[in-house]
Amino acid sequence: GAPGLHMYTLNLEKSVLEILTNLGLLKDSMERRQLPWRPRIAGKPEDVRPIFWANRPRSYMSRTATWDDFPNGRWGDSRSPAYGELSEYHLSELHTVDEADRRAAYGVELSGAADVHALFAKFITGEIKRLPWCAHLEEETEVIKTPLAKVCANGFLTINSQPAINGKSSDDAVHGWGGPGGLVYQKGYAEFFCSPAHLAALKAVLPQKPSMQYSAVNSKGEFETSATSKVVAVTWGVFPDQEVKQPTVVDQDSFLVWKDEAF
Repeated sequence: GAPGLHMYTLNLEKSVLEILTNLGLLKDSMERRQLPWRPRIAGKPEDVRPIFWANRPRSYMSRTATWDDFPNGRWGDSRSPAYGELSEYHLSELHTVDEADRRAAYGVELSGAADVHALFAKFITGEIKRLPWCAHLEEETEVIKTPLAKVCANGFLTINSQPAINGKSSDDAVHGWGGPGGLVYQKGYAEFFCSPAHLAALKAVLPQKPSMQYSAVNSKGEFETSATSKVVAVTWGVFPDQEVKQPTVVDQDSFLVWKDEAF
């Protein structure tokens, strides 16, 4: 038989990963998942990223391809990353589905905001397979799928999220990363579009939730936040004989860069 087989993904590796998983060739993949996001195949060491591009990693890697060094250990408070300019390439994932397929999924016409809300909720429940900001749902979303769908139906249109995780084993099949013997943690996180009125309603109840912080920006770049730090770790792990790892952060400067791509 053939000694090996090459699979060409054309930058969309999901189908190849499913083939390898079904063949049982990735059964030990958790041991090799050293970070909660897929690292670059080659290049300088990198162990921390802002969360905003979690569903668009190709765009992030393209916009940071010219960096001489990547953050190592911590994403510094004083860092103002020089991201590459936004181009049609970074938006290409919006156009990878045939227009007829998009019309079949989203409908030919929308009668109002409620129709948009319903589309986002259908993506969360699996009735729609993708959105322009999300090629697919991450497996960890399953545990928060019901409240996320309700949030979307009520006008908070989520495009990125993660559940709160408190001390899961680093070997966990869904949430684990970093190798065996560790514990991993996540802050609950949700990123969404909403109207100014919805934002005002949310801000009105936040004083009752002192552990919650928010950052908001509109298409004009008008920004506000309740956070007291410009950089906040939202994923971290504790491993034997190692410093605490913080591979995913919320960073204000990166958020303002991301907003142009999101809008």
